[in-house]
Amino acid sequence: MLTRTKVNILLGIIIIIFSILSIVWNNQLRILFKESRDAQKLNQSILSINKQLLTEYSKKISGGEIQRKAEIELGMKLPQKTKKIEL
Repeated sequence: MLTRTKVNILLGIIIIIFSILSIVWNNQLRILFKESRDAQKLNQSILSINKQLLTEYSKKISGGEIQRKAEIELGMKLPQKTKKIEL
């Protein structure tokens, strides 16, 4: 049979093992949180650069640029007459 002393020693060892595992798990969670935060910062910077590039591209291809391209390259012309329809 297990004596009271052996049970206490066994419980003490189990508590020490769980304490060590708790410290290891806490450290792993802290490292994972830092990696997640760094990845989020990188993603945020990539998104901001993407938005900036899209803004620059939309400025480059503005309405006037599209109209000029339609007139020159596609041979389209502006309408000579327009009709106004009253509703």
